[in-house]
Order: sequence, then structure tokens, then C-alpha cells
Amino acid sequence: MIRSAKSWNSIIILTAIAGLAVILSIISYEYSSSTSNDIVDIASQEIRSNARIEVHDLSKLLANRLETINVLIQTLTDAPAIQNNEFQRSQVIINNRQNHTNDLTDFYMWLDQSGKIVWISNMNSTTYQKYKGFDLSYRPYFTVPRDTLTPYYSSLIESNDKIPRLYISYPILSKQGQEFRNTNNGSKGTIVAAVNAITLGSILKSQLLPQFNSTISLVDNKGIILYADNPAFVGKYMFGKEFQSTISSLLPVSSRVSLNKLVNTSLKESDIGGTGDIYAQGKMNTLAFEPITLQGKHFLTLYISAPHNLASKVAMAIAQQKNLSTIIIIAIGIVALGAAFLVLNWNKKLEGTVNARTAELRRANEQLKNHDQMQKEFINVAAHELRTPIQPVLALSDILRSKIKDKEQVELLDVILRNVKRLQRLSQVILDVTMIESHSLKLNKHAIDLNDLIVNIIQDHQNVILKSDGKVKLEYEIEAKGKEGKQIFVEADRERITQVVWNLLTNALKFTKDGTITVSTRLTGWEVIVTVRDTGEGIDPKIQPRLFSKFATSSIQGTGLGLYISKSIVEAHGGSMWAENKRDRRGGATFYFSLPVIDRQEDHHPQ
Repeated sequence: MIRSAKSWNSIIILTAIAGLAVILSIISYEYSSSTSNDIVDIASQEIRSNARIEVHDLSKLLANRLETINVLIQTLTDAPAIQNNEFQRSQVIINNRQNHTNDLTDFYMWLDQSGKIVWISNMNSTTYQKYKGFDLSYRPYFTVPRDTLTPYYSSLIESNDKIPRLYISYPILSKQGQEFRNTNNGSKGTIVAAVNAITLGSILKSQLLPQFNSTISLVDNKGIILYADNPAFVGKYMFGKEFQSTISSLLPVSSRVSLNKLVNTSLKESDIGGTGDIYAQGKMNTLAFEPITLQGKHFLTLYISAPHNLASKVAMAIAQQKNLSTIIIIAIGIVALGAAFLVLNWNKKLEGTVNARTAELRRANEQLKNHDQMQKEFINVAAHELRTPIQPVLALSDILRSKIKDKEQVELLDVILRNVKRLQRLSQVILDVTMIESHSLKLNKHAIDLNDLIVNIIQDHQNVILKSDGKVKLEYEIEAKGKEGKQIFVEADRERITQVVWNLLTNALKFTKDGTITVSTRLTGWEVIVTVRDTGEGIDPKIQPRLFSKFATSSIQGTGLGLYISKSIVEAHGGSMWAENKRDRRGGATFYFSLPVIDRQEDHHPQ
């Protein structure tokens, strides 16, 4: 059952990893798509903006050039030489006007009041003789100005030489003072400027920025195509069957509708241009237009078609990057699944190994616990068993020593007594450590006067010092005083606190060969701090970090258990113990322990 649950966990983890990979892939794809659309849209907006700027600039350029021709024609109709039919002077003037605009106009022509050619600019004598007096009275660029006495702007007219041209013509009116006066026949003739439609388109096309691959078209105000990149379109009516049939094979229905709507908008009487997007031949194109007016009248409409090549390239690059990112994420997902599968498989094997080792460790730990328990029990029994024979040996040795007078025998008995007492202390230490570690240390607490206890211990140690060489001085400074004078009451086990103070004084005597050992008490709030300060060797820096641990000693004589027991006893009373060296270490060491104090009540009696 456990193995089945683990298998389900593995399946869930693998499914989660696979699901995460799919989610990341979808997020990446959607983000890439959104980014691609945004970038393509920005690129398309840039193309639309550039097309609009180009068509505006070129339309202004063309309008200025046509307006120049318009002004030059007007100056010719007002010229005195033409007004007075001075043929020689008129030739020169007309030729000069042609030289001024010869990049755009094919010729300037002077027709008399009957519509016959009087002069064509820059024509040699042979050609002139051929066309002199040629009747063009049927042409609208003559009949309209003659009949209306107003300027005429033609649509596309195919001349006798098969070249498509646009014509601008003005009537020659008699002039008296600053006002025009009509003759009996209406006008004295017409001045005509012929603009080559192909040349006009080429000039405009040369102004386009090559990097945008734009194309240019010109349409007159009636919808006749004047110029296009495809010569087959020139002269066609935009809304005629022939042209509509042609573009139906090139454009989808929706694009054809959009194109016709855009052209229809552009042919309306307006001086405001516009743009529209037309999908043709697999790519999007922006078609920008702007009308060209002369004398306030709509003459032509200029169109610029800009393909979205840059946007398409950007979209393609982003699509490739998007696909690559998706492939990478899928690959990462597959690798992650494989890695997860391997890890889970290894984890399963490792889990089996760990379970086997854990079982072994559990068995070993149980054995160690049993062994440790047996060891503690053995030590406890051994310590108790040691105490049983030690006590009579110690008592009988004391009795025997008091009865023997032989000095040599007394010395031998002193050696026995000394070692028996040492053995007694060792057995007690073993018992204390056993009780501390088994948490069975029992305290017989009573209210005791700490100062009185310390005074008694110091007196006992004074006797020990007197028996030695007497080079060490032992002092007691009573700094802490209770409400009853020098009495400081603590609730403690008298024997255990005596053991703590005795251990600290014994340690101080062990490491102080010559100097002073000072014991003092200090009351701080609700606790009393007992200080044992010596002028001995100080604490070995190697021992200090583990000073209160078991077996921490730098002496070959001690067991290293005294401070461990003392600290445990103090902490069992709710206090703490610590130690420090003086800065130069030669000043000795200082040991501290604290105990909580109590208010002595009437029923408390010092023990």
C-alpha cells in the first residue's frame, strides 16, 4: 500500500512537471505572438506614416511644378508680342518658357483664334513647316478655353505621335489697361503647354525612397489612370469593366472593394489626403493619396503604394524566434521529464537503500541504548558497591591509626586513608554524574543562610591550607546583605551547594601555589551571585570553550567532572554558572554562580 502511494506521488510529480512545461510553452507562444503583433503593428504604422509623408511631399512638389507651368502660360497670354502677333519675338519668348520647364513639358504651343498652329517651341524649320497651320480646333484644349474664356486642364490625351500627355491651356484675351476685353470672336487664340505623362511619373518616382519599394500612380479627377508602373493600366478608367476585370485576378474581393472605396474617396472635391491598407499578392500594402489642385480646382490625384516588406520580415523573424523558443521550451520540458524520471527512479532506489540503512541504524541505536542503559546501571551498581566496603575500610583505618604509635606504620596508614578517601570521592562523583544524566538528581531544599554556609566552608578550607605550606591566603568578602543584616536566604539543598562551593575552592587551591583566593557574594535583584576569584594560573584557553563539559581538565590528577557536576547542581536550583580569565591570565581565574534569593518567613529556619 505504501509503495502504491509513492508511485502515485511520482506520477503526480511527473504530471506536474509536464503540465508546467506545457503551460510555459503556451505562455511563451502567446507572449511571442503578442510581441510579434505589436512589433508588426509598429512597423506597419511606420510604413503608413512614411507613405503619408511621401505622398504629401510629392504632391506639393508636383503642384508647385504645375503651378509654375500655369504661371508661365499666363505670362505668355499677357505678353505684348503675342497680343500684337509679333511672330519673331513670340518665338523667342515661348522657347524661353520651354527651356525653363523642359524637364516636365514637351513643348509650348501657340494656336490662333481658328485653332491652327502658329508656333511650337524649339522646333526646327523643317518640322515647323510640316506642322505650321495644322488644324487642332477639334482638340478640347482649344475649344474649351475658346468657348469659356477660362483655363483648361485636360485629362490624358494621346497626341498624334502616340505619346500620352496632359495639356494646360489658357485663352489669349485682348487687354486694355488692367482689365480684359473680349474681341468679337471671343479670344485671339490659345497658349497650350504639353506635359508628358510618362516623364511626369518618372520624375515623381525618382523622388521616392528606394528602401521602401514604393510605387507611384497618377489619376485625373475623372478616374482615368495617367501614370502607373504597369503601362497597360495607363488610360484606363478605374471603375471601368476592363480595369476591374484586370484587378479581379490580382486582388481578392475584399481588397478590390477596399481599393474602389479608397479611390472613390480620393476623387471627391477635397484637398485632404488619406491612407488605406490593401492586401494584394500575398502581402499587405498601404495606399496613400493626396489631391493636386490648380487654381483651386482638383486636377490630379497622386497615389503611393508602400508594401509592408519590413513588417513582414519582422513578423517572419519573430515567428522564427517564437518557434525556436517553443522548441527550446518543449526540449526543456522533455529534458525535465527525463531528469525527473531519473531522479525519481534514483530516489526510489536511494529510498530503499536509506530504509535498509535506517533499519540497521535503528537496530544499532536500540542496541546502543540498551548498552548505554546497561552501562549506566553497571556504573550505578559499581559506585554503590564501592561505597559499601569503602566506609568500613575508612572507619577501621581511622581507629587503627589512633591506636598505633609507630611512626612508620602511621605514615603507611595515612597513605591508605588518603587513597580510600580519594576512592570515596570518585565513587560519589560517579554517582552524581549518573544521576545528572538520568535526570534523577534529587534535591532536599530548605531555606538556608548562604553567607553562613560559605563561612563554614571557608573555615574548613583554612584547616586544609594550614596543613599545607600555608602560602595561599583565603578571604571572604560579604558584599550581599539581606533584610536581616548579613543573612542571605536561598532555598537550596545544603549539601549540594556545599559541594559546589567546595569544588570551586578546591580547584582554586589546585591552580594557586602562592597568592589569594577571594570569595564574595553580591545581591542583584532577586538573585545572589557568588564569586570565587584566585590569583593562580588561570584557565587554559584550550579548555575554556568546554570548561563545564565532562572530562574537561588540564590536570593529570583530576577527572574533569567537578565543574560539570557543579554547573548541573546550580542549574537544578534555577541558577547559572560561568567563568572568565583576567585579561593577562596571570591575574588568575574567576568563577561565578547565581542562585535565586527568597524572603525569609517566620517558619523558615536555617539548616
